[in-house]
Amino acid sequence: MAAPGFPAGDFLVLDGVARHYGTVAAVRDVSVRVAQGEFLGLLGPSGCGKTTTLQMIAGFETPSAGTIRLEGRDLAAIPANRRNIGLVFQSYALFPHMTVAENVAFGLEMRRIPKPERTERVRRALDLVHLSHLAGRFPRQMSGGQQQRVALARALVIEPRLLLLDEPLSNLDAKLREEMQVELREVQKRVGVTTILVTHDQNEAMALCDRVAVMQAGSIVQIDEPWRAYDAPADAFVADFLGRSNRLPVRAAKGMAQVGGHAFALPEPLAQARGEITLAIRPERLRIRAAQEAGLPGRVHSRVFLGGFWLVRVDTAAGDMMVMVQNTGTPPAAEGEAVTLDWDPHSLRRMDAAAPEPIQGPIQAPVAAPARGAA
Repeated sequence: MAAPGFPAGDFLVLDGVARHYGTVAAVRDVSVRVAQGEFLGLLGPSGCGKTTTLQMIAGFETPSAGTIRLEGRDLAAIPANRRNIGLVFQSYALFPHMTVAENVAFGLEMRRIPKPERTERVRRALDLVHLSHLAGRFPRQMSGGQQQRVALARALVIEPRLLLLDEPLSNLDAKLREEMQVELREVQKRVGVTTILVTHDQNEAMALCDRVAVMQAGSIVQIDEPWRAYDAPADAFVADFLGRSNRLPVRAAKGMAQVGGHAFALPEPLAQARGEITLAIRPERLRIRAAQEAGLPGRVHSRVFLGGFWLVRVDTAAGDMMVMVQNTGTPPAAEGEAVTLDWDPHSLRRMDAAAPEPIQGPIQAPVAAPARGAA
């Protein structure tokens, strides 16, 4: 339970947290509030400060500034081994000379839990990750996915108030990683433990997390629900990091924009834009049409088959445009073929320096203003 009078929405609080190594700022003024039971992802490229932030929460690093509070208690005065935090590392850190059951029981032994209770809790933890039948095996006798589940069981068996995951799936192949994403999310929901995930994998963060905090150069650039961060990125960095994004340098006036001889309506929130601006649109929001249809003229440069969809590169006056075409069993336009591109105005976002505040959620154009591109 949270401390008396401490709201559940502020279960974990980072307030102005920073970490400096000499003159180098690894983490800068990070502030975030995490609700009890929430699954939060710290997402960003290598060197952005996400792992250092996790290590400060765990107690392995000391903040240079700011405070970290768990259930209202300042963690600065609590040693790492007394914070009741479960950890799953990228390498899993299993003891090779111990069986699965012994690995899972290790944390309970350190806490001097009586053997009967220890045995029961290990059994329940292994049941949770579907490994009871492998309790007597050694790590070297198990697959990567099984070792990952052992590490998760070992972290959960101590009944932590907070679970920290540091790139836990990065050592798995693509197919197994997808399977473990589903399993990890199901376990987290079943247990209800507040969880912080560090990852550089955008798909992993968006699949697992209730919210993602996108980090760049030691700071949080945007924190939001995954679909909102993807659909309404705060800036060009977030737009590009969370997936492919096309740029449209256009001239805007009177609710309209023009590029490459193609004029189109702007969505209502951008209708007042004037002059040279840069718009962004996701590849899946573009449509390839026949050359004689209205749209931005172009020519197919190349196409790549990726199973569920085709990724098509189209050369246009606005530059190369990447288009994601769903695989319906029929190949898209051939390489060298003249085409046009069109889109729904509500799919456009403004990305230049003069951009307004990010739009929270899909833009809905007024029904009464079809000329400006109602969806």
